[in-house]
Amino acid sequence: MDVRLLASGLGFPEGPTVLPDGRLVFCDGNIGELSVYAEGSVGTFAVTGGSPWGAVLGSDGAIYVTQGGNVPGSGDTSAVSGIQRVRADGTVELLHSELDGRTLYGPNDLAFGPDGRLWFTDSGSEHDDRFDVRSPGRLFVADRNGGEMILELPDVYPNGIAFDAQRRLYWTESMAHRVCRLDDGAPTVFCQLSDDYVPDGMAFAADGRAFVCTTVSEGVSVLSADGALLEHIDLGEHATNCIFDGPTLYVTATHVAEIEASQRTGTLWAVETDAAGGLPLIPGAL
Repeated sequence: MDVRLLASGLGFPEGPTVLPDGRLVFCDGNIGELSVYAEGSVGTFAVTGGSPWGAVLGSDGAIYVTQGGNVPGSGDTSAVSGIQRVRADGTVELLHSELDGRTLYGPNDLAFGPDGRLWFTDSGSEHDDRFDVRSPGRLFVADRNGGEMILELPDVYPNGIAFDAQRRLYWTESMAHRVCRLDDGAPTVFCQLSDDYVPDGMAFAADGRAFVCTTVSEGVSVLSADGALLEHIDLGEHATNCIFDGPTLYVTATHVAEIEASQRTGTLWAVETDAAGGLPLIPGAL
């Protein structure tokens, strides 16, 4: 597969999303903003503050963001952890900082589900020294009026999230090195990877394959519809998240797994895959 470097010198990029006009928006968790890539250059789309980790385009034209809170290492406490909505004009609104009576400590990745609600992972604060409280990872779902916790997932660091063509929910568990699926309300293991792979964000191709960013292996791991590891697309960098635009897979990455806020080691890639295209995302809005 043809791999092209589009941009470098970024902070900690994650959560790419494609706008209807073809521009690519992605989170930069080290500078507290949504960045935009167009015509070979990177600019600012909106200032979210804090550390945005994931983004998804809503059917209302707004971008919904998982906000992780203050930027690690920077002392920036300008944003509360939660779910933000960013309008096309750059206006930022905090929608939820808690759900179901539970404070959100590490909202990470998000996707609209077939029920019209917004599903997201909260990685928790078990392994995050920014918080005094030690909260386990969790899976939440939100709507216009509130939401609920679906699962509590301690000691696994729930991370990326996606729905397949059958509209079943998947998420990655970075510390457990696996991809899981929600079957009849219970978590099941879809793919158990070896310790050489630490899964992060993911995207489904229309043919049923899952393209999973795996940080330690420095690339994108391709899984079959049955959960078998088919191949690995090497980037030589810690891939963090991805999204399809036709057969092109846009991938955010960084040189190292843990960096200070001042470091600019992030990158943006385009991978020309052999897939006909990505699975269309389920539309939704809050």
